[in-house]
Amino acid sequence: MLTGKLLKRVIVSTATVTLCLSCSSLGADGYRPKLLISKHPSRYDFAGEELKFRLYWTIFHVADSSSKVTPLKGGRLKLWGKISTAGVASWFKKISDEGYSIWNLKTLTPEKTYLFQYEGHYQRERVYTYDLKKRVVKYEKINPKKHKVEVKYIKIPFIPFEDIVTSTYFFRKYGRFKVGAETVFPLFAGGRFQNVSFKVVAKEKVETLFGKIEAYKVIPSNNLSPEGAFERKGKVVMWFSADERHLPIKVEAEVAIGSVSAVLVDAKGRGFDLRKEYEKVRKRNFLQQILSGEVGGD
Repeated sequence: MLTGKLLKRVIVSTATVTLCLSCSSLGADGYRPKLLISKHPSRYDFAGEELKFRLYWTIFHVADSSSKVTPLKGGRLKLWGKISTAGVASWFKKISDEGYSIWNLKTLTPEKTYLFQYEGHYQRERVYTYDLKKRVVKYEKINPKKHKVEVKYIKIPFIPFEDIVTSTYFFRKYGRFKVGAETVFPLFAGGRFQNVSFKVVAKEKVETLFGKIEAYKVIPSNNLSPEGAFERKGKVVMWFSADERHLPIKVEAEVAIGSVSAVLVDAKGRGFDLRKEYEKVRKRNFLQQILSGEVGGD
């Protein structure tokens, strides 16, 4: 039975899947940063992009997620995302998590990250401010109900680095999208820094709500894993479209209890609408079938 406590873990796990995945074994003393990225980054402009995902635990639709990219002054982007309960999960207490990062495109590093968790009566805010001049992260853990604030400072060992919000965008733009290629960069999550890697293992056509899309199949490093009851027990697999947009089409993760997944259901940006694009392709293919005699006739 899908209990309220189990449901909360389900939502947290699927939420992290849509961004990156939470780090379960983060660095120790002697951490050595590593940066292995493409020499020819994608020219795709994230500004104005809007994505929507449907999230599942096994066969159950448990949440919906959306993200939006807003351009700011000074060569920066605001990367916003939200996830809330849906489907079978709506029978239980409401869970709504929201957050954003301000990403500097010159330094390729986040300037500030804000995360807000609203899970029933539980509320928590986390604010990360990255001071690149002093090389320090100011981490504020806020309890809105008790008006309590805990502050912690963490040393920044290397620039550039990413956080759990900017990491997917960084990989989409600077990832080495070639079968067999690996991308490595520093990630800040859970209050610590760790190198993470993404390896492209195949290029294949993936069935989606929009039709078949050619995509790169990517396997992230072992230190990217949902936590607790949803601790990773097998591979986490991600699929990114094989064009310059590198849209995150699908994510699947085997966990201790079943599996979690996130499926792209809508995507828009400057000059494109994925639904309209593939509707045109579908109509063109149908017309070609008619002209060739594959459809219709006696």
